[in-house]
Amino acid sequence: MNDQRKDERIGVSFPVECKTLPWRTYFYTVSKDLSLGGLKILTNDFLPKSNLVKLNINLIDKVINVKAKVAWCNSERSSERYTAGLEFLEINPINKKELTEFINTIYNS
Repeated sequence: MNDQRKDERIGVSFPVECKTLPWRTYFYTVSKDLSLGGLKILTNDFLPKSNLVKLNINLIDKVINVKAKVAWCNSERSSERYTAGLEFLEINPINKKELTEFINTIYNS
């Protein structure tokens, strides 16, 4: 598989609230990994590629809001669930700074 990521991903699990657009349906899940450019989540439903998702990512002591698009979605082996890769599209400078600090704290610990 050709890895086209620009940013290093770290394996970390934390709560994520997702709102699919334009339907505005909510679901709650957990992350599987995270980078400055996106994250991988678990989901009960297939998410079509390029669909837009608004995320509230719980970084332990703060929640950041991000708009992302589905880069890929695959069924989990031996499971009825899916993993989906989400690419961040819109993140405000304050949230980006908080995300960078969070990743650096975990990566350097």
